[in-house]
Amino acid sequence: MSTSNGAQEQQEISTPSPGQPLCPACFSPSAGSDVPCPVCGYSSSQPEEGGWNRLKPGTIIHARYIVGQPLGQGGFGITYLGMDLLLNTKLAIKEYFPAGASLRNPESRCVLPASEEMSEDFRKGMEKFIEEARILARFEEHPSIVSVKDFFEENGTAYMVMNHLEGRTLMAHIKERGGRLPFGEAVGILSPLMDALDEVHASGLIHRDISPDNIFLTRFGQVKLLDFGASKSALALMQQRHHSVVMKKGYSPPEQYQGSRHLGPWSDVYGMAATLYRCIAGMIPPDALDRMEEDPLEPPSRFGIPLPLYAERALLRALSLSSQNRPQSMREFKEGLLGEMLFSSGDEKAVYGTGRKAGVDSKKESPQRAEKVKVHSAWRVRRFFTWFFFFLSVLMLGAGAFFFFAASDLMERAKAGDASAQRSIGRLYEIGGILGSDQKAAEWYLEAAKQGDASAQFALGRLYSAGALGAPDFTAAAEWYEKAAELGHVNAQFALALSFENGRGRARDDALAVRWYRRAAEQGDVRAQFNLGNMAEQGRGMNQSDTQAADWYHRAGSQGHTEAQLRLARMYEQGRGVSQSEDSAARWYRSAAESGEVSAQFIVGTMYEEGRGVTPDPAQAAKWYRKAAEQGNAAAQYSLGRLYTNGLGGKQDDVEAASLYMKAAEQGYAPAQFS
Repeated sequence: MSTSNGAQEQQEISTPSPGQPLCPACFSPSAGSDVPCPVCGYSSSQPEEGGWNRLKPGTIIHARYIVGQPLGQGGFGITYLGMDLLLNTKLAIKEYFPAGASLRNPESRCVLPASEEMSEDFRKGMEKFIEEARILARFEEHPSIVSVKDFFEENGTAYMVMNHLEGRTLMAHIKERGGRLPFGEAVGILSPLMDALDEVHASGLIHRDISPDNIFLTRFGQVKLLDFGASKSALALMQQRHHSVVMKKGYSPPEQYQGSRHLGPWSDVYGMAATLYRCIAGMIPPDALDRMEEDPLEPPSRFGIPLPLYAERALLRALSLSSQNRPQSMREFKEGLLGEMLFSSGDEKAVYGTGRKAGVDSKKESPQRAEKVKVHSAWRVRRFFTWFFFFLSVLMLGAGAFFFFAASDLMERAKAGDASAQRSIGRLYEIGGILGSDQKAAEWYLEAAKQGDASAQFALGRLYSAGALGAPDFTAAAEWYEKAAELGHVNAQFALALSFENGRGRARDDALAVRWYRRAAEQGDVRAQFNLGNMAEQGRGMNQSDTQAADWYHRAGSQGHTEAQLRLARMYEQGRGVSQSEDSAARWYRSAAESGEVSAQFIVGTMYEEGRGVTPDPAQAAKWYRKAAEQGNAAAQYSLGRLYTNGLGGKQDDVEAASLYMKAAEQGYAPAQFS
């Protein structure tokens, strides 16, 4: 069956008999456009309901692609079956068509903003859509990401051309398997996607919509992540503005509902954890909003689901309502599931937290960790569990035919010299998909790396750095990072810059660190942008320049980097590197505050109370003081108590004020001790 989302595996069109027409909807041989197609039932004489709001089958765009039947429609676009006239292959074509913010001219089929007030939102969303295509195009050869072949603007909107997938969604696979999957099989399917998302997150893109419906198992045995959405951020802003936010219940974290800018890899960790929960428990976890008051989330073991204790705790931690309590990267989440974190720390609370229900949403996590065991021993322990899960997966799949076919197909291509297949085989060995072996993974990565495959070169660097091949070898890691960095691999550029900055694997050289950070930053890497701002502010590797620092902080802050937002706000407040502006300072402090930065929340409260950069508003002051106070900020607790005492921003409440004064006083805040 074909996916409703569109994407990979190019397929040649069946060659019709001479003179025989093709169905304009599915491109199968047909008897003519007026006769219903024997394959899909399309007939031009019987217009499809709602067809006026989509492109008509047979429409040619970009002078190269024929648009066929719609495969699916989501919140921000329509995906059509397509055909490449040049290569005679089926493709998927995604059209930017944000729900509620766009409409189509029924005559010309051009796309227009739904209203004049939505024009700016529509334009920004389209820019995000194109940005998404541009980022995904960098991952064209990635085995777990749908490849983008082309993108362009036409008909007043934008289009993304991808390969077309055949197979079934993970949700369909779960249903075929009786409603749930064994833990080993589920982890085996999701593990390569976690690796892929680590790379995608490093490029600055967040998926925002991970669920079994957006994970695809191809007929060739590959696992693909569908429906990325840089444009979803713009869509979310439109929905919030017009009060029509739609989320995928059970899979979306709280910060996504709240319209918070504090979205990051941790947000996708929640979606991946919810997907794993659905796979093994046979049910979607309770919606995040329903968990805010009294959390009904149950550990899978309560339903008799067999899985290791440490894996269950890692899963529940990843489903924490607080983004700060979740793993901050997919790699960290994966390590927790495989037991690496457990065996590299002697303090179980430091790994899982101390919250109710096996660690869900703990208020505090122990900052103490026992000394790590020897790195190589941890990798050997991981190897044991990787083998265990893989064999379990194979047994549950019935001799593992699905994965065996995938591995066999890849192995044949790899042995024939296909660099992409060699890298994929290396990845399978690394994650345990082929009797896990980091040594074997390195051998295949090396074959691909010799052919100039930048991702394989970066993977080799990562293995050497992590000590997966013995003791950590930072020199070898830096050598491979440099090869990949020269080819434009953004993660490698950032890793190489870190090597020069920290003196690990390369002699410490701030100037070279700046050079490589700059190359990564120019590709949009938010970590590199922030580090460049920090180095410019300190005068390391370049002449000290507050102006340059402010510029890089602005770039990183615009992508949601909280610390960059906070530093830029201070620079506007002090007039360093930028013209002094209380208004701009307030705007950037608020951006950081909305991301949960407690000191920024307190500062925003004081600015609303004092009218600095904003119109004085005691209610807003109380709101931001409350946010900071709930995170334990003593100054905010005292300030909020003072507003309650004076009846500002709400009704007077001496009891609540006294409680807040006491909390602040217990932390040693002097003004509260005398109140």
